[in-house]
Amino acid sequence: MTGSEPIPSRQTADDATRLRTIMEAAVDGVITIGERGLIEDVNSAAERLFGYTASEMVGQNVNMLMPAPFQQEHDGYLRNYVEGGPARIIGIGREVEGLRKDGSTFPLYLAVSEARVAGRRLFTGFVHDLTDVKQAQQQATHLGRILEDSLNEIFVFDVDTLEFVFANRGALENLGYRFDELTIRTPVDIKPHYSRDDFESLVAGLRSGEESVLEFETVHERKDGSHYHVLVRLQIAEWEERSVFVAIVLDITDRQRQETELKIRDRAIQSASEGIVIADARQPGNPIVFVNEAFTKISGYDWEESVGRSCEILCGDGADAVSLEGLKSAVTQGLEFRDTVQCRRKNGTAFWNKLSVAPIANSRGNVTHLVAVMEDVSLRRQAEEQLLQSERLAAIGQMVTGLAHESRNALQRAQACLDMLTLDLEDQPEQLELTEKTRRALTDLYRHYEEVRNYAAPIVLEKRPIDVVRLIRQTWADMEAVRGRRAFEFQIVDHGVPLTVPADDHRLRQVFLNIMENSVSACGDSGRIDVECALQSGGDQTHCCLTFQDSGPGFDATTTEAAFQPFFTTKQKGTGLGMAISKRIIEAHGGHITIVPCERGARIEVQIPC
Repeated sequence: MTGSEPIPSRQTADDATRLRTIMEAAVDGVITIGERGLIEDVNSAAERLFGYTASEMVGQNVNMLMPAPFQQEHDGYLRNYVEGGPARIIGIGREVEGLRKDGSTFPLYLAVSEARVAGRRLFTGFVHDLTDVKQAQQQATHLGRILEDSLNEIFVFDVDTLEFVFANRGALENLGYRFDELTIRTPVDIKPHYSRDDFESLVAGLRSGEESVLEFETVHERKDGSHYHVLVRLQIAEWEERSVFVAIVLDITDRQRQETELKIRDRAIQSASEGIVIADARQPGNPIVFVNEAFTKISGYDWEESVGRSCEILCGDGADAVSLEGLKSAVTQGLEFRDTVQCRRKNGTAFWNKLSVAPIANSRGNVTHLVAVMEDVSLRRQAEEQLLQSERLAAIGQMVTGLAHESRNALQRAQACLDMLTLDLEDQPEQLELTEKTRRALTDLYRHYEEVRNYAAPIVLEKRPIDVVRLIRQTWADMEAVRGRRAFEFQIVDHGVPLTVPADDHRLRQVFLNIMENSVSACGDSGRIDVECALQSGGDQTHCCLTFQDSGPGFDATTTEAAFQPFFTTKQKGTGLGMAISKRIIEAHGGHITIVPCERGARIEVQIPC
């Protein structure tokens, strides 16, 4: 320091620190400039307001914070004032626009003060952001327009006198009053059969503060005496320094009529025995918007599981691919679709669905919705198939009956000839082998003949008490010739419970023989068969439950579906009637036979009523 420089006192330093602290604590921006308009100091609020750091602003012309055209004009204003011209902002304050670093502008209030420090003239600007204030003013203006133009009726009336102090255009037009006519009335006057005491009882909760909003339906009376239904939402608010009731009223006359019509339609739709589904054709995937109770009963999908899902749920998962493609095509093109398709319920069971889908168009001809009607015709189709099957069986029965005598005689003659030929060929082993092969072929032919005859013939049962476990063991023992030299393990688990059922032992033996022969054939040269026997109770009935499990390759989806169909077989030999006959026999006993899915091998469950 030179000798001519003043030595700052401790008080001066403290004052500067105190001044800086005050500036930094200020909510508004503070900017100090010199006579040439260069920024000399800014506080933190100014940095936040304009997006610049202090180092970016200090030394720059203050017009960097102004948008055009003020940016170009500011230096001239300042120069004129310094040279003795009139003050336009200094000491006055006014609303101007500011320019942020990112190029955005915003409204602000600017107040400028002038001071002389150490012989220099300084100008300090105090900047207040008006963005929130402007938005609030704009919102208030918009809100006023919205209230006035609202189609809802909006009323404001005094809490004490109940006199109307405001009603928007929608309220006046619907009631038919001018506002000056309404001001001499109260809400009680526009409610027929309503007294002041009734109204006070209604709003008691609002007056006490127990309720903040009251919503209720009532009836209003127009100037011409006509009535209409309204929904009123009422609350207490402040209006021009006094407490008022604010009522927002919605005319629900049309809505009530529509609701009544919809209730009638809904009852009709819900009481229908057919499943009814409505889908939105305007949305991708045509999501479902409505299902009735019959649809839930048919498909197994309830309301929550159905609404929002694609129309493909009409056919269920795993539905017939051709039918599903036809449904998709019709839905996409807005065409009608009618077909009886095999579908699946939620639980995976198949059923026959008589399905009709029709598009619904609006007044401009655009398809907006799809209405589907579905009917479970499984029982009807089953009855038709049973009738057709019965006719086929009757035809087969007549044919077999006609051929029975001659066929049996022919087989017996061939067998007798083989017996005589065997005696003549005792010393010719190779020829005897040929006769044995012929004998086995005749046996197979006779067995196939018997299978067709048994399948076609009516099943007549001769029931007597049968020890089921003993019958299974006997059947397995009788299969010794079928098993030959193949190594098989066989085990029965009966849990020590005696299992006796009223049944036809010959017919049951047919069933057990067919199941176990299939297992032996499927397992090849070696395998294992386990039979579990148990009692199961359900409702008023007790069943003998038999589970046959082998170690073979098991059933795939195709075989499981077709296993009980007549003439279906996976073996090289056989008519394919074994499982179909077994099903008829078990059902004739009042029981069930099913293929149970499992990880390895085949599992067949037979239930016979005890």
